Amino acid sequence: MNISKINQDEGNMHVSCSFVIDFQKSDSVVMNFGGDGKLSVENLTIQTDTSSLKYSYQPDARKLVFKKIQGRSIGVKMNYNYTNLSAFFIYGGGTAELWETSFNEHYYPYLPDCYADITLNLELPDSIFPLCSYPLKHTGSGKYGCRINGMLQQSLSLALLQKSAYIRTTAGEPYDMDIYQIAGMQCSKRRYDELLELARASISYFGKIYGDEYLCPQRGITQYPAFVFHNGKGFSNRYNIGFISASQEKFSTYPDIYPLVHEIGHRWLGEWTLLIRDGQPGAYFIKESLNEFMTLMFLRHHFGNGLYLSLIEKYNAEYQKIINTPQDEPVVNLVENNNNTVVYRKGPLILDRFAKEIGYENCISLISSFYQKYAGKPNLKYSDFINLVNSTWPNAANELKNWIEN
Repeated sequence: MNISKINQDEGNMHVSCSFVIDFQKSDSVVMNFGGDGKLSVENLTIQTDTSSLKYSYQPDARKLVFKKIQGRSIGVKMNYNYTNLSAFFIYGGGTAELWETSFNEHYYPYLPDCYADITLNLELPDSIFPLCSYPLKHTGSGKYGCRINGMLQQSLSLALLQKSAYIRTTAGEPYDMDIYQIAGMQCSKRRYDELLELARASISYFGKIYGDEYLCPQRGITQYPAFVFHNGKGFSNRYNIGFISASQEKFSTYPDIYPLVHEIGHRWLGEWTLLIRDGQPGAYFIKESLNEFMTLMFLRHHFGNGLYLSLIEKYNAEYQKIINTPQDEPVVNLVENNNNTVVYRKGPLILDRFAKEIGYENCISLISSFYQKYAGKPNLKYSDFINLVNSTWPNAANELKNWIEN
């Protein structure tokens, strides 16, 4: 895949890609592709052997459909210009441009929850420096590239930083991490040291809990995450494997930075490992509530039970504000991440209640076992978690299921 930002406006790029579709026993393949049905994809051309393959692009559905006429493995070449409205509205007007498939901006075609070997080439103006989900090599003036074997196809994210706006520092042993802050908006030394302390401690804690160190060459994770702080219009925090993005203002001024521990925790519990699709019951209990609870478990371990209890009290106070309102819906109903109070407050409160039933260490062990059993496996369902609980704690499993579904 070749991506160029030469002579491209903010939120735009030119993409040229080629791939081979192996139909195996299928007659058709449906790839995710596109964003806004009218604006995202322009000047699309697709080249293939039309005697072997038919295709149709369905922009409103964000789908690219290939139907086999004959043969099994068929090559495809695509060229197009892409306008990323999500990147513009969430991060626009700032000093970084982020490209992520997670906001229904499928800026390249891919088969969800499948793995492939990818060669990536970037061509950028000299004013831009890139970060990627996977390590890039500088191959020439404005040129970068990498080869990723066995990549989860939807996991390629990019951060394009304005060189003149950023100051880069590097934290050393035991975990080498780059930190990119906006010049003139940098945090205090105390906050910087706090970030390093929490990052190092949480990486160590989660690695031991899940029995899987942060670095994992089999998943293409060969470096610790960089932290990229942006000043775009949105305050979104995101874990994108090779880098974690967050608001510079929040990082520099908020009372705590515990949400960044949550992002580190997504190395183990999140959309790149727990492959439950949006739209599936309990999708965001699996992808977010579990990780938020485990973030609290780290804070309990690191700072003591007093902080944990105060945070649980805070979560409960925030949840109480929506009880008996239309916003208070069952956690299992959250098939999109569109209700922060239910996903990040009600969900962890349910898990705290469950942990009191079976014991906190048993609950941690159970979530660890869930990760070890299902990480990287497609077609994950919420019922897989309930069934795992039921295999060890049948009575508690029935209670947990009832709390999640009501």
